[in-house]
Amino acid sequence: MIGAISRARRALYASGILRSESLPRPVVSIGNLSVGGSGKTPHVMFLASWLAGKGVKAAILSRGYGRRSRGVVWVSHGEGPVVSAREGGDEPFLMAASLPGVPVLVGESRAEAGRECLRRRQVDVFLLDDGYQHLSLRRDADILLVDAGRGLGNRRTLPLGPLREPPESARFADALVVTKCASVAEGEAVAGGIPFPAGRPRACTRLVPVSVVDRGGKETPLPADVEEVAAFSGLARNDPFSDTLREAGYVVRKFVGFGDHHAYRPGDVRRILAEAGGMPVMTTEKDLVRLPADLEFEVRALRVGVEFLSGWDAVSGLVMERLEGTGRP
Repeated sequence: MIGAISRARRALYASGILRSESLPRPVVSIGNLSVGGSGKTPHVMFLASWLAGKGVKAAILSRGYGRRSRGVVWVSHGEGPVVSAREGGDEPFLMAASLPGVPVLVGESRAEAGRECLRRRQVDVFLLDDGYQHLSLRRDADILLVDAGRGLGNRRTLPLGPLREPPESARFADALVVTKCASVAEGEAVAGGIPFPAGRPRACTRLVPVSVVDRGGKETPLPADVEEVAAFSGLARNDPFSDTLREAGYVVRKFVGFGDHHAYRPGDVRRILAEAGGMPVMTTEKDLVRLPADLEFEVRALRVGVEFLSGWDAVSGLVMERLEGTGRP
């Protein structure tokens, strides 16, 4: 049913029966076919930082999944979060806290959010977070992410599988990035099973430990020696986080996993504390911002970054080509 609906929806937009809005700046979308777990947030952050380094002013537009607000909300004007993670969504809040100079807005209508942004900020390009299915806004480049560990799953759409759209919808992407790869060979093997047109940019990436950050935003280096910790996370797939902690030099003695975008309650906190048994506690940055404000023990988060194993020149070249070829300011 979901597959038939998504095919019909794309056909209606393609025929013009359903109309897409345009923004007066280029739009680059980063999204996926499956539900959660492909690493969209770190890839959006990577792209925003890279563009800033080239002197390109980017703004991020997101739906703000799980937020307790409606309409267009400024999460950041470029100087850090101005609302809570509950009001803006955990991922937009994280991006706002980590990307100085980059406005972050959320809204059911990303076109409306983009217009609001332009009323107050000079922007060269909009990055559309989790935008592959947001067809009501025209995009100049669509970057599709696929998790190497999951691929397309059983290749079926919800509720029988993990996909929001059928596998053939991959052909609408301008670039394919296979994420969380152990090697280029693994990424290429996964890419080979995706119905993505030959000749378009393909890339493989992995997430690498960068540093440790506390609840106040203070960043410290990774441990110089092996450190034993307890850990928890609420992700679409929790196992890869344990693996990344080990790569960073931690020995994970206890691990507690929760569902994606989990809202932590006092009972969850007591469980984490009991499992930790006095050991230092680690989590993800996304989970860190969802913890209760009155937490009585220290929790640190592992900050990760994106490393391109292959294909970066092709993907970055596509982005710059589309930005320069739109004919818009």
